[in-house]
Amino acid sequence: MHWRQFLADIEADGGEIPAFVRDEFEAYLRCGIMAHGFVHVRCKDCGHGRVVGFSCKRRGFCPSCLGRRMADTAAFCTEHLFPKVPVRQFVLTVPIWLRFRMASSPALTSAVLRCFIAAVTSNLRRRAKRLGFSGDLETGAMTVVQRFGSSLALNVHFHTLAIDGVWTKGTNGNLGFHPLPAPTDQDIARVARAVCRKVQRLAARGKDENDQMSLLDNLANASVQGLVATGPRRGCRVLRLGCGGDAVQAAISGKRCAEVGGFNVHANTSARASDRKRLEILVKYLARPPIAHDRLSTLTDGRLALQFKQPWRDGTTHIVFTAQELIEKLIPLIPRPRAHVIRYHGILGPAAKDRHKIVPRSGSVEYGRETSTPRLREIDPSTVPRSSRLPWAVLLKRVFLVDVLECPKCQGRMEILAVVTKPASVRRFLEGVGLPSEAPHPQAARPPPQGELGDAIAGGNDFYADPPSRED
Repeated sequence: MHWRQFLADIEADGGEIPAFVRDEFEAYLRCGIMAHGFVHVRCKDCGHGRVVGFSCKRRGFCPSCLGRRMADTAAFCTEHLFPKVPVRQFVLTVPIWLRFRMASSPALTSAVLRCFIAAVTSNLRRRAKRLGFSGDLETGAMTVVQRFGSSLALNVHFHTLAIDGVWTKGTNGNLGFHPLPAPTDQDIARVARAVCRKVQRLAARGKDENDQMSLLDNLANASVQGLVATGPRRGCRVLRLGCGGDAVQAAISGKRCAEVGGFNVHANTSARASDRKRLEILVKYLARPPIAHDRLSTLTDGRLALQFKQPWRDGTTHIVFTAQELIEKLIPLIPRPRAHVIRYHGILGPAAKDRHKIVPRSGSVEYGRETSTPRLREIDPSTVPRSSRLPWAVLLKRVFLVDVLECPKCQGRMEILAVVTKPASVRRFLEGVGLPSEAPHPQAARPPPQGELGDAIAGGNDFYADPPSRED
């Protein structure tokens, strides 16, 4: 098995795989295999039964489990989190030197995200004040921390869905929502400059305590990219003369897209207040898995080809990996333990005192026309359900368009009879219904080729570096 061989090669080179990475791959290899346990369901009308295997429920790269997580997140955000207000997506891409440090430091990732959210929130409030709104202006947003790009390269960046407006609080404590016009290119440039300035100040205060990169690695990494590695200008580009521009000026690279010092902010994607379908699509895009089965194919020589959703500018449509190279690319994409991938900010935060006034827990929240004050709902905490997550069968239907609780014979409803986890019970049941009762056994890693050659010569046996051909 390729995973066992990969582990053997790493250990032979003196390396060590972290425990959370091992757990991620081992759980993925057990995902959906009924020999490790299953749920037994049976139709109440005709008595037809079926078994459904357990999933790994990991958040690294499993397309099946991340697909269900994506559907669950989208349903939660559209039905239980975002009210019927306009929403805009802000995407922050950071310089390469910062991606490397953020990938290994959840604390630094959170600090950079706080800088980004502070810049976006400040811009929303500034635009609201230009329209005459004052007082305590509330904003809300939700962020997904993505660790991958289209080529499976490590690329830690942020996708934020920010409510495109502000709430004002009246004297009686009621909230009124006021949507804002779409930001201009200069507004996005101001956000990019603010993020660059805040992160540079963050870097100037010293290296993150969890960053284990050596001094030589830091200097070499900065030298390759033409950056300053030490001092108060750490992370900034080396100053140039004769370029005719200020280093802190933002480059407008597209509509509502600006870049400053390697920090790129894009905010040209939005959803209207009434377009809940588009909001759901946006959330699914944010929470999507890094790899999809339908875009991964096996070539004739055994290598794996990953197809891009859209061709690159140079015409590239696929990238090709060996099995071990694919494992190598997947490992950095696994989030660190106890580091949240989805974050909530402002009035949408879990501890916000006014959150219950705007989230549509008991139905949709209608805000009327653009500048009208909303009708607030009175919510009885005892009537709010403790869990707003979708059942597993509903998630499976949303992702795979298959209702596992619908009888394939009579289209009746099936009910759960038992959850079988004990190995003896699993084996006995699967053998009784004629299904495989043994899980695939991982193959041992092959020994190094030179070791095989030495053993064969010492034993006096014939040895072939490759399988013998007919001519041999």
